[in-house]
Amino acid sequence: MRRRLFLVTLAVTTVVVAAFALPLASLVARVARDRATTAAERDIAAIAPTLSVTQDTELLRTAISRTATGQDGRLSLWLADGTRLGDPSASDPSADQLARTRQLAFSQSVPGGVDVYGVVVTEAGTAVLRARVPTATLRAGVVGAWRTLALVAVALIAGAVLVADRLARSVTRPATALAETARAFAAGDTTARAPSGGPPEIEAIAAALNLMAERVDELLAAERERVADLSHRLRTPLTALRLDVEASGDPGLSADLDRLELAVNQLIRSARRPLHDGPAAVCDLREVVTERAGFWGALAEDDGRDWSCIVPDLAAPVSLQRDEAAAAIDVLVGNVFTHTPEATRYEVVLRRSPGRIVLVVGDAGPGIPEPSEVIGRGDSGVRSTGLGLDIVTQAAATAGGGLAIGRSHLGGAEITLDLPQAP
Repeated sequence: MRRRLFLVTLAVTTVVVAAFALPLASLVARVARDRATTAAERDIAAIAPTLSVTQDTELLRTAISRTATGQDGRLSLWLADGTRLGDPSASDPSADQLARTRQLAFSQSVPGGVDVYGVVVTEAGTAVLRARVPTATLRAGVVGAWRTLALVAVALIAGAVLVADRLARSVTRPATALAETARAFAAGDTTARAPSGGPPEIEAIAAALNLMAERVDELLAAERERVADLSHRLRTPLTALRLDVEASGDPGLSADLDRLELAVNQLIRSARRPLHDGPAAVCDLREVVTERAGFWGALAEDDGRDWSCIVPDLAAPVSLQRDEAAAAIDVLVGNVFTHTPEATRYEVVLRRSPGRIVLVVGDAGPGIPEPSEVIGRGDSGVRSTGLGLDIVTQAAATAGGGLAIGRSHLGGAEITLDLPQAP
């Protein structure tokens, strides 16, 4: 927008200045030409009084020498008897004859300038005078005037463009700030607000955007609280269920209840956490994997599953909240318990490579026939909500990585979480 305003102003100002400057430049040249020819006509007229009273050549030479044109050697006089005084340069015979026979005063263009003819009728006959006006005299002062006009034109154009650029900046700066705020808000920064100022239209848009952002914040906060309240209400039936499980003494039911309580607690924490927590958090995925693998390992022993967890000796930092990483690991390992028969072996492997952290969860179950069909949110061909792998995918995207589904060397499914190493 700023560039367009700049170009439009430049074009319009150039056209307007040219519309005035070009005719003015032509007028300057015409005035200079008229001034020079008028001076020559005036010098010719200054000889007429002397010619009317005398034909003495000495007096006439003196009269010629007293004029500016005569002093420059550009004034010629032909007396009625053919005597020539003054400028001896050649002349146009036809012009001389025209002036003498028709007694006309005129001017004509010749190579190198203009010849101005005058006629004085005396008792002795008709005398003809010619004044040569060279091109340099015709253009005297024209170049300087044109140069001044050009400087003025450039100054006017530059001033107009500078003013237009300032005005454009007063419009584009608030518009740019408004666009940056909208992009930040779209990227998840719900604290982004558009600054006030600028033209009334831009300020009105900024106020509307800020109002929308406040409303979105209110709606999100209300939604998080509703989810948290709903999740918290589950604690009452869970408490009653725990009493029944403890009374039954079934360790399998107790393990299942532990997993359910863990999922509810994570849901409450996730629902109450703001969408934008400032700078990206960093956690050590090695610690999280070790902790969650230990939790699921206890449940695996109750199910009769063989399992293994392999982690590197060094830390594995990734750009994730600790609970987000734990939720992703719980989804991956929980899927093994949900979608494979009891006693199915599984393994959790965490590897480091230059700049990358790779988490692999594989099992010896039946595998995933159509991996592409279980990635989408809500898509599942089995008894589940279809949200688990979507949660893992979102966590991978948050950390700047990705998720891949393949075939494990154990014979079942293998899910790989490839993440960049955080600083």
